[in-house]
Amino acid sequence: MGDVITVSIIMLVLGVLIVGSVVEIHAQSAPYRRMTDQGYAQLASPVIEASNQTGARLAAVINVAPTIPNQRLPNTARGEIQQGLDAAVSTSSEEARQAKQLTPPTPGDDVARQLTEILAGRAAAVVKVVGTIDQLLGMAPLPIAGAPSTTSTSSANSAAPITLVQASQQLAAEGTQIERADRAYAALAARLHHGKNTGSGPIRLPASVWAPAGAPLSSAQLGDSAAPLNAAVALVPYHQMVITAVGLTPPAVPAATPNDAAGSGIIGISCDAPSSTVAGPTPTRLPPTSSVTPLVSVTNCGTVDEANVTVTETLVLADPAGAGPTAVGASGSSARTKVTTVSGQSQSVNLPALKVAKGHNYTLTVTLTPPTGQADPAGTSQQYLLQIVS
Repeated sequence: MGDVITVSIIMLVLGVLIVGSVVEIHAQSAPYRRMTDQGYAQLASPVIEASNQTGARLAAVINVAPTIPNQRLPNTARGEIQQGLDAAVSTSSEEARQAKQLTPPTPGDDVARQLTEILAGRAAAVVKVVGTIDQLLGMAPLPIAGAPSTTSTSSANSAAPITLVQASQQLAAEGTQIERADRAYAALAARLHHGKNTGSGPIRLPASVWAPAGAPLSSAQLGDSAAPLNAAVALVPYHQMVITAVGLTPPAVPAATPNDAAGSGIIGISCDAPSSTVAGPTPTRLPPTSSVTPLVSVTNCGTVDEANVTVTETLVLADPAGAGPTAVGASGSSARTKVTTVSGQSQSVNLPALKVAKGHNYTLTVTLTPPTGQADPAGTSQQYLLQIVS
């Protein structure tokens, strides 16, 4: 019996010591926890303020998009809107990444995870909003400067088009997602402000609301924004592909006289007043050669990306009556290729060499097939009369 009492006393003493130690450790760690929580709030505040700015800029882009006028390439209304949308995707994603990297040390009560999820939710909603607007207007994210990419990048990223009704429904749902993130942040900030469950006293975070009622990013307003975006004249796709430069390989023989322009062998136009040329009576002279290659540049003068536009080269014998026989295989031929460009971009075209024979004349025609929607064919055909010197 005495042994049982002795053991009981020992256990009681040990329990008191353990409880006392835990209480002492807790008391001693309180300043550390308070410092950690307050430090986290100080680090998180700039990220939250940046998120506020991102939301405000995105709202402004969507709000003014239907009223932005077109300017000269590359400053089209569609390009300006796409820049603003792409910036919102980039900055919201960066803010979500920064929030995730604020720890360790980790504040109490799962605060870091909740804030990270809120900013990640906003970033995901922005991606969806931008994707919906791009689908509605037939746009795509702009190429990133310095990134290794081809001219097909933007067009390859283009999503399937959607109707106005679909866009309105999707934008409204995406606005609801933004509002949900707002509510989650408000609840978190209020709990921290009142010091509930933190054990560290009040923790103050900046106010952060992307979609107050009636604002551009609210569910109702965002859903309603689809109609004016769809009706904006400056945002309607405009198609115009032209051949802006054609040179020759081998280069043309220099002009015999200062007034003989036929020796230049170069055709060049611009987006301002494109025109198609035809062969004149005076030939462009090439040195003795067995082949000729047109060096072609095409320019997308429209406001939309164009994919797989066909460019064709055609060589036809154009000797005057009574000319001698032509070498086998050098009486004319043609070839074609396809080119993809983004709005406002020029792209060189890789065309193969065509066989020619010395002492003969040829008509060389370079044409591009206008993309669907291009009404004006001006600038889509350029032509030479060539003379191959013996």
